Amino acid sequence: MKKRVIGTIALIIIVSLILTGCGAKEGSDNPIGSSRVVIYTAAEDERIAYLQEELDKKFPNTEVVIQSLGTGQLLSKLQAEGKNSDCDIFYDLEVVNAEIILKSDPELFFDLSDYDFSVYDPSVTGYTSRHHKYAVNGKTAGAFLVNTMVLKEKGCTVPSTYADMLKPEYKDLISIPSPKSSGTGYSYYNGMITIMGKDAGMKYFEALDPNIKEYTTSGSAPAKAAVRGDVAIAYGLLWQCVNYANENTGMEVVIPDQGLAFDLFTMGIINGHETKEGVKEVFDYLYNELNKPQCALFNPDKIYTDMPVSKIENYPENYEEIAMNGLFDFQYKQDLLDQWIY
Repeated sequence: MKKRVIGTIALIIIVSLILTGCGAKEGSDNPIGSSRVVIYTAAEDERIAYLQEELDKKFPNTEVVIQSLGTGQLLSKLQAEGKNSDCDIFYDLEVVNAEIILKSDPELFFDLSDYDFSVYDPSVTGYTSRHHKYAVNGKTAGAFLVNTMVLKEKGCTVPSTYADMLKPEYKDLISIPSPKSSGTGYSYYNGMITIMGKDAGMKYFEALDPNIKEYTTSGSAPAKAAVRGDVAIAYGLLWQCVNYANENTGMEVVIPDQGLAFDLFTMGIINGHETKEGVKEVFDYLYNELNKPQCALFNPDKIYTDMPVSKIENYPENYEEIAMNGLFDFQYKQDLLDQWIY
C-alpha cells in the first residue's frame, strides 16, 4: 500500500515536470502565454495589418495582440479599465483624448521621460513642457475625396474650397464623419471653427447640413462611400484619399487653399505594465524603429525632424496647415462637441 502511494506521488511529480517543461519558453523561465502583449489602437485596418506583420516578425516568441477600437471606444475603454486594463500599449489615441484621460487619472500612463523626444518636430510637442506621459505616433490631415463621375452624372462641378461645399447643387451628395465619434470628423469641425471663428463656424455647419447624406461613426467610411459612388464628396484622411485616388478611376483629391485641418495621435504604456514580459521591448521597437516606416507608408505628415520620404504616390509635398485651436485642450473639445447637434 505504501509503495502504491509513493508510486502515485512519483507519477504526479513526473507529469508535473513534463507539463512544466512543455510550457516553458525557450530561454525563459516563464510558461507559455505569459509573454503576451496587448495593444489597443484606433488605427485603420491597413495600418493594423502592417504593424501586426512587422511585430510578429520581430517578436516570434511573443504573442502580440492588436485590438481595433473606434476613437471614442478607445477613450472609454481606457477610462473604464484603468491600470487593470487588458491593454499594455495604446497606439493611435487622439491627443486630446489622451489629455482627457490624464485629467481624471494622471498616473494611468507610464512616464516616458527616459525616451528621446528630440526626434520630434517642435510643431507636435506642445505637451512636452507639461509631461512625457505619451509620445506622438502620427499626424493626420484631412481632405476631400471627390467622385468626378457621380458629379458629372448630376451635372455638378468639382468643388475647390470649403465654401463650395455649401452649394445647393451638392444636396445629399456629401458624407463626413461625425465629430462625436471620429477624430477625423472633429478635426474638420475644429478646423472650420479655427478659420472662421465660433459663430461663423457654427453657421457653416448649419448651412452644410442639407448637403450631408450621412454622418458616419468611422473616419474611413465616407471615402469608401465615395469610391462606391454612394456619395460624390467625402471628407477623410488625406493619405487614404490619395490612395483611393491612385487606385480608382474618376477619383480626385481636393485640398482647399485655406489649409487642411489635422489631428495628432499618441502612443504609450499603461503604468505598471512596463514590467510585464515583452511590453517594454515591443514599445521600444515601436518608438525607436517601427513607427517611422509606418508613417512613410500611411500617414507621412511631418512629426519627426528627420521625417522619412512618403511612400504614397502623388502625396502632396506641401500644403498649408490650419493653426488648429485647442489641440491639447480637452475642455475646448468638450465645449465644441456639446454644441454639435447633427
